[in-house]
Amino acid sequence: MLKNTDNTYGVVAKGFHWILFLMLSFTIAAGNFLESMPKGAEKLQAAGMHKSFGAVLMMLIMLRLLWRLINVTPKLPNGTTPVQALLAKGMHWALYALMFAQPLSGMLMSQAAGYPVSFFALFEFPVFLDKSQGLAEFFRAMHGTVWILLVVAVIGHVGAALHHHFIKKDNVLKQMTVGA
Repeated sequence: MLKNTDNTYGVVAKGFHWILFLMLSFTIAAGNFLESMPKGAEKLQAAGMHKSFGAVLMMLIMLRLLWRLINVTPKLPNGTTPVQALLAKGMHWALYALMFAQPLSGMLMSQAAGYPVSFFALFEFPVFLDKSQGLAEFFRAMHGTVWILLVVAVIGHVGAALHHHFIKKDNVLKQMTVGA
């Protein structure tokens, strides 16, 4: 089934979930590797690829949000308290915000530093900011902080899923994997 139901996520939502997880993991690792590279042509080429994958991520996140808004969300398991429901909803929206903030801050950091952001060298994205060292440093700090917050949020998300699966023994984890 493509769309979500009251009991489980559909193939599209599951695909977005796991593709975004894999791509975010890869680009975070690549970004940290990029930081350790010496300045030069190889680093510029690697940075271009990193930015291109970040742009792909931003587009996928927007599509994922659109898909979320036009689909039902599976019901929470019986016994979920209103506080737990609020925490779950808050965590999901925090993950969306962080996933979107990461590539956006990277794009703005690059533009404020005076470097274009291209899509696999096929075209350049419109420039939203004039060159500004202060803004470049702000967005660099933001980009560096958001990936850490994102990793912490993902660890919390995984921990909650494992808690549901092994402790509560409900279908929360199965909803995003093999089905409920």
